[in-house]
Amino acid sequence: MSHGAHIAIPPEPSRHWHPRLQPCAVCLRPAQGFGFFNPTKPRPRNHRWFCSMPCQAWFATRHRKGLTMQGTTEEERIAIALVMKRLGQTMDQIGWDKRLRDLTAADVTALIEEVLEGYVAEMSRIAATAEVPF
Repeated sequence: MSHGAHIAIPPEPSRHWHPRLQPCAVCLRPAQGFGFFNPTKPRPRNHRWFCSMPCQAWFATRHRKGLTMQGTTEEERIAIALVMKRLGQTMDQIGWDKRLRDLTAADVTALIEEVLEGYVAEMSRIAATAEVPF
């Protein structure tokens, strides 16, 4: 018979190498395991996750140049301008004479999907065509 106290061993913290349910820091697609952190910062480090190597390389290049992700970048402004064309085509189908409050739920959903899909596609295209410094 043992009179020793039973001490529950705490479970080890779960450390996932994969960024589950994280959006890409560049184009907002689901991240696929490509990561970045600033090695000069002390721990705990802020990790950024990406959907592809082009998005990761684009972000790393901006980081090396000392540019931050705050505010709207030139690439983001270009992507927004290209999305406005797609949004205009969707509004042509819905009708420009309708007020925003008169739109149906399906119309609003179509507008939101068009903006999100267009922005992601344009940012991915820009990141894929950007020059990688190595």
